[in-house]
Amino acid sequence: MTSPVLPMPYLIADVFTERAYGGNPLAVLPEADGLDEAQMQAIAREFNLSETTFVTPGHEPGRFRVRIFTPGAELPFAGHPIVGTAIALRHLGRVAEACVFELKVGPVRVEVGLGAATFHRDGAPEIRRPTVPDDEIAAMVGMAGLAAPAFEAGYGSPFLFVPLADRAAVAHARLRREAWRAAEGRLWGHGAYVYAVTGAHDGATQVHARLFAPDLGIGEDPATGSAAAALVGCLAGPADGTHRVVITQGVEMGRPSLIHATATRVSGRVHAITIGGGGVVVGEGRLLRVP
Repeated sequence: MTSPVLPMPYLIADVFTERAYGGNPLAVLPEADGLDEAQMQAIAREFNLSETTFVTPGHEPGRFRVRIFTPGAELPFAGHPIVGTAIALRHLGRVAEACVFELKVGPVRVEVGLGAATFHRDGAPEIRRPTVPDDEIAAMVGMAGLAAPAFEAGYGSPFLFVPLADRAAVAHARLRREAWRAAEGRLWGHGAYVYAVTGAHDGATQVHARLFAPDLGIGEDPATGSAAAALVGCLAGPADGTHRVVITQGVEMGRPSLIHATATRVSGRVHAITIGGGGVVVGEGRLLRVP
């Protein structure tokens, strides 16, 4: 492996928002050649954001290898880092209208605009029924009961999905850490995604959500594109066609986020999903040392 070239540039982007200091912040290191996994993890802990991405050249022109780290672990797939990294690379003039990210789950196609990006995943999310009873899951998030059975789902990064009655219930949800620790060995999902379907507008299902993921070093996440990807694949109705979902998140944290999701059904099955949103590059700097 080559040695890292210092100083090493980085950018900070706010993702799933159209205004600075909203959405979910992301650190992007666009020239991460020479860093090993331990160094990447240490740098992600230093930034202490929900995720930090490390970009190196892909196998072909227009492709980039992207590794994604939370403060506590590497992720094979995550939504806000994909959208934010694409917007940051467009800001640097390194991509035009489309690119492919080589992730640990495989290649992901991304469409990139000015201050916005959308990624595509083929197929349906993997879905499992939790072995933890619903009443225990409800108590875990401070609720007396659930609006529907909980489920676990993901496209490589699974979550526990906890459906609640309404927006007020989501706002009042609190993850009880001791209950989570007692249950997490029986769960597939990395975090608890509490959500409520709040209605429909302009042909899109409206959802309000929050994510708690303490085992990833994330107390609460302002916007979670990977969870949105799994959710839209699960919420898509039985009819063939394209189903749209708009998700608000981060409101209770003072970092409102907006995620646009679609799921396309063909022959009664989810054929593909998209996740998109805006983003704003808010800063840049240089690392003078690496771990």
